[in-house]
Amino acid sequence: MNRIFVCLISWLLCLAGLLAAPALGKNQSRVPFLCQAPYGNWAQPWQDACEEAALLMAAYHTQGKLLTNKAGKAEILKMVAYQRRHFGGHYDLTAQQAVDLANGYFPGQKLLLMQDVKLPQLIAYLDEGNIIVAPMAGKLLHNPFFTPPGPAYHYLVIIGFDPINKEFITNDPGTRRGKGYRYKYSVLYNAIHDWTGDKRTINSGRKNVIVVK
Repeated sequence: MNRIFVCLISWLLCLAGLLAAPALGKNQSRVPFLCQAPYGNWAQPWQDACEEAALLMAAYHTQGKLLTNKAGKAEILKMVAYQRRHFGGHYDLTAQQAVDLANGYFPGQKLLLMQDVKLPQLIAYLDEGNIIVAPMAGKLLHNPFFTPPGPAYHYLVIIGFDPINKEFITNDPGTRRGKGYRYKYSVLYNAIHDWTGDKRTINSGRKNVIVVK
């Protein structure tokens, strides 16, 4: 009888612990990673190919395709050529322009432009199983693997979150060490800024992001 009672108490304590434990969060670890300079050449167009690399990671993820450096290099060059034909050049893109590029180059994706997002909204989108393509004031990320002081304007993919350590999990194309790179909630959210048309005012850009369903 005592043995049964002890087992019951142990089971109840275990259950209570599980109920009290914080959520583990969502991490889309299968999102493929691509550095914007797949072979380490940071000359143009690779220097400014973060938009293309971020959109490629998102598209290949939704399509369930393998993204190799060889494929990534070829796709980036095609996307740059597409922009020169349809946008008049290869420029920094607002979040809306990035959506337009993705819809034109990868038709069929479900992309939602969300404007002026709050930090809890980002977590909610990720918790639903989505990933997020986000424009950044790159210097505010303080990534030690960027060439100092970091890019004025940048794009990355948020693939998950860690509520215990209060970190966003990203695939950051700005460094070859960017797969699964973690930023503190406050650091990443503070760095979200849409393109203003001028690098000098990027820190005042709106907090717009692209939710990839």
